[in-house]
Amino acid sequence: MKIAPTDTEDYEFLRQSAELAEARGLPNFDHLKEPIARWNYIRIANEVAVTVGKARLLDWGCGYGQMTYLLRRRGLEVTACDIGNPEAALPDVPLCRGLGVQGIRHPYELPFADASFDAVLSCGVLEHVEEDSPDGSEARSLSEIRRVLRPEGFLLIYYLPQRASWQEALTRRLDLGYSHSRRFTCREISDLLRTSGYRVKRVRRANLFPRNLPAAPSLVRKLYGAMSRPLLAADAILCSVPGLNRIAGVLEIVAQRA
Repeated sequence: MKIAPTDTEDYEFLRQSAELAEARGLPNFDHLKEPIARWNYIRIANEVAVTVGKARLLDWGCGYGQMTYLLRRRGLEVTACDIGNPEAALPDVPLCRGLGVQGIRHPYELPFADASFDAVLSCGVLEHVEEDSPDGSEARSLSEIRRVLRPEGFLLIYYLPQRASWQEALTRRLDLGYSHSRRFTCREISDLLRTSGYRVKRVRRANLFPRNLPAAPSLVRKLYGAMSRPLLAADAILCSVPGLNRIAGVLEIVAQRA
C-alpha cells in the first residue's frame, strides 16, 4: 500500500477524532479504533477515487462520515445521507464537523432526483437493510439506488459480510461481540445486483486479517497496529488465493447501472 502525504494527514485526522471520541466516552467509534481500520478506509477512498474520478457521489448511510471526509479530500462532490436526523446526533469531534448530512426516512425513499449521481457508495450498509420487495423479486434498496444513479453510474460496495467468514463464525461461537445476521456469498450478491438492474464488474474478497480487535490484549493490539500496512498488503495477496479467500471477512463489489 503506497502512502501519499495526504494519506498520512488523513490517518492522523482519523486517529485524533477516534482518540478524542474514546476519551469522551462516545459510543460507536470502534470502527476507527484500530490503526489497520483507519488505513483500510484510506485504501478504500483511494480506490474509489481512481474508479470514479471527480464524480458526484452519494455516501449512502454515511454514519460518522469518515468516507465522506476522505472522498471530499480527494476531489469528489460528496452528498452524505443517513437514516433519521443524523446531524442532531453527531458527536462534537473534528471528523463530524461540517459534514452536512441529509436525513432520509429509509433506504427505499431517497430524496434525490433520478440520475442525480455518478456513483453511490455503500460502506458497511447494505447488509443492514431489508433485502427484498414485497413480491420477493427485487431488492428495494438497490432499486432506489439505481434510480438516483445516472446510466453507467457506479455502485461501490465495501465491508459486505461474507457468508463463510472465519471472524464472523468465531465471534458468534465465543460471543465476542456483534456479528452480522445477514451475510453473502459472491454468487448471492452478484445475482441480487443483476436482478436489480446492474452489471457486476468485480467481486473480490478482503479482510482475511481482522480490522477490529475488541477482545485482544493491549500489547497484541499495539503490535498489530504497528504492522497495519504490511498486513493490508499481505491481505490483498492472501485474499486472491482460491479456497483460502472463502473464509475472508468481507466482499468488495464494483457494479454499474445497466
